[in-house]
Amino acid sequence: MKNIRTVLVDDVEVMLITLKKVLAQFPNIEIVGEASTFDEARDVINSFKPDLVLLDIDLNGLTSIDLIGELNCTPKIIFITSHENFAVKAFEINAVDYIIKPISTKRISAAIEKISRPKEKKSEGTLDNDEIFQFDQVILLNFDNKMTFIKVNDINFIEAYGNYTKVNMIDGKISITYSSIKNWYAKLPKDIFLQIHRSTIINLLKVKKIEKWTNDTGRLHLNDIDKPFEISRKHFFHIKKKYKI
Repeated sequence: MKNIRTVLVDDVEVMLITLKKVLAQFPNIEIVGEASTFDEARDVINSFKPDLVLLDIDLNGLTSIDLIGELNCTPKIIFITSHENFAVKAFEINAVDYIIKPISTKRISAAIEKISRPKEKKSEGTLDNDEIFQFDQVILLNFDNKMTFIKVNDINFIEAYGNYTKVNMIDGKISITYSSIKNWYAKLPKDIFLQIHRSTIINLLKVKKIEKWTNDTGRLHLNDIDKPFEISRKHFFHIKKKYKI
């Protein structure tokens, strides 16, 4: 596998050390330079012309997004930041990913997979690994004809809606998407999101209680939602098998 020549940019030394420790687990990542200020980042990137830059948004009060226009090369960019409000601008410049601190090896790995693994033709109904969402990933949904970036972990539940799906957020907002429950479930992290019916997916972290119901089915209650959700017989069986002690 070809080495990915990488530059790290962050104005906090501890964060640079942390990034190097995390990236040491990826043999194809070759760190060729690092920087902690806007000017240093510009000079290091223009000098080394890396394949990849892991870039903090805030560099001593300056916004690193403005740095992109001062580069003489076009590396892949993974933003790693504490700020959520620059996500739209980041994806407008075709950033590979936008990771909110604190970072994790799993999250970094998913981002690196997007550029290190060659694309393969996929069979109908299957998904590449780089299409599987991470729990803290930022994605784009339509709310009232306005495209908005949201975090996957802010999804409360998803329900079938004819040929569409309704994505219900924890703040009460709803996005209608042209995607099936099956496709959504394939994309969502399985340790957090659970399908309880052929028409419903819920966020496990928002569950208040689960109770038995008639004919080996169940009912599930989410926080701040009055109406209970039906758990089908098949899914109730799997839930008890997987989670019950």
